Amino acid sequence: MREQRGFTLLELMVAMAIFAMLAVAGWQVFDSVNRARERAQFHADNLAVLQYAYLQLQQDMGQIVPYQAVSTQNENSSTNASNIDNANNSNQENAPQPVPEPFMSLDGERVSFVRFADPDPRYQSSPSMQHVEYIFADERLIRRQYASIGGGSDSTSLDSVLLEGVTAGQWQAYLPEISTKFPNEDSNSNSASLNSQFGQGAASITAQPESV
Repeated sequence: MREQRGFTLLELMVAMAIFAMLAVAGWQVFDSVNRARERAQFHADNLAVLQYAYLQLQQDMGQIVPYQAVSTQNENSSTNASNIDNANNSNQENAPQPVPEPFMSLDGERVSFVRFADPDPRYQSSPSMQHVEYIFADERLIRRQYASIGGGSDSTSLDSVLLEGVTAGQWQAYLPEISTKFPNEDSNSNSASLNSQFGQGAASITAQPESV
């Protein structure tokens, strides 16, 4: 009688269990690699956004100009003329001349300044200066570019969101001591060196994006 050969049911079940374990282990390895790749891409995207915001800040801050409003210049000219007339008509000392407003204003949530404008190739003539403002609002860092140099809250502006999900953000000025407002009361008490004081100092930003 010829002997029968083959696998028993137990051997088949053991082989199937081994292959199932290998399949699960392979899927776990593939899933962990895929998750690691997604996390790396997520952090790379966040880093690219932070780098763009930093480069935009660096470009704007590097082109700040000590711009003085025309109205302030006219006021100073008229004041100087009146002081000269008073000096000629009397022997009294001249009254202190008003100091121009600083070219930058800063508080904890915003910083505003005037910078040189890059030429726009789309137009034959473009403004040589721009009024730029950075603000923290609704957990976002917003760059606001006004249409006019003396733009205020009622002026037309072009807003661009640089960062989203900013849970904490604050502007600081180094005068050289740290201050969350410029000009402040100490600066106003010694306003003669207001602009030069800030020119020798620096401004910093502390931002904490939620996704980083």
